[in-house]
Amino acid sequence: MYTNNKPIADALAQKKVLVAAHRGTCGGNIVWNTSLSYKNALLHGADMIEIDVSMTKDGVFFAFHNTEEEAEFGRKCDIREMTSQEVEEINVLNAIRNTSGQKVERLEEVLPKFRGKCLINIDRSWFYWEKVIAFLKSMDMDDQILLKSGADEEYLRQLAGSGSGLMYMPIVRTMEEWEKVKEYDINVCAAELIFDTADHPFARPEFLKSLREQGIAPWVNAITLNDTDILSGGLDDNHAIADGFDENWGRLMDMGFQILQTDWPALLRGYIDRKYNL
Repeated sequence: MYTNNKPIADALAQKKVLVAAHRGTCGGNIVWNTSLSYKNALLHGADMIEIDVSMTKDGVFFAFHNTEEEAEFGRKCDIREMTSQEVEEINVLNAIRNTSGQKVERLEEVLPKFRGKCLINIDRSWFYWEKVIAFLKSMDMDDQILLKSGADEEYLRQLAGSGSGLMYMPIVRTMEEWEKVKEYDINVCAAELIFDTADHPFARPEFLKSLREQGIAPWVNAITLNDTDILSGGLDDNHAIADGFDENWGRLMDMGFQILQTDWPALLRGYIDRKYNL
């Protein structure tokens, strides 16, 4: 494991804590994982956008979270078993399940729109890493792209074998998984830490300090996915809005987290700027 994280370090030096927008910022007739949602996120103060990646059966990458087909397409299917032409014919549904007039976008069309504008977290691409890593390298955006996956040995081997040098963030739930990541010759620049209680080892300030001292930015998912999945010890977006920013987002920052993923970037960015007098 090694760390070459200048783009993230430079952003942190300026912003103190980075705001990562979950699938962009959507609502109304702005659909998540679209260029419009990513632009909206930046207008709301996000420093990083998260792009989910799916590949169709004819090898085209789209900005789309597989498993969301029924919600966005209005029918049960799997984008990975569709052709690119079939995907591009769909008028996707918005938040109130009306047709939006928007299409699922090819990744090759989305990425250039944000060249030089923000950091970009590439999610859910590990199903086809050999191809997607080569594609990302061809975009010549290494200083913006943060690739991530679970700490699965197959994915870690593929990434190490690619020799890509791309900035990488493992998704880890246990110390054993973290120790496994450290065995591979990959550019670990951040760590997405999943924990269900605030006394989990990943929430301990001394552990987070040790990561920062290695140049590895601790990432926490403040997003509230639903009423059962706990990603950040209950210190999440819903509780921040319901009970107070200091008691939730503020606690995560005080623990030592440097990147917070949220569905409400404007609220979080405003809070960070006030907290650090930026």
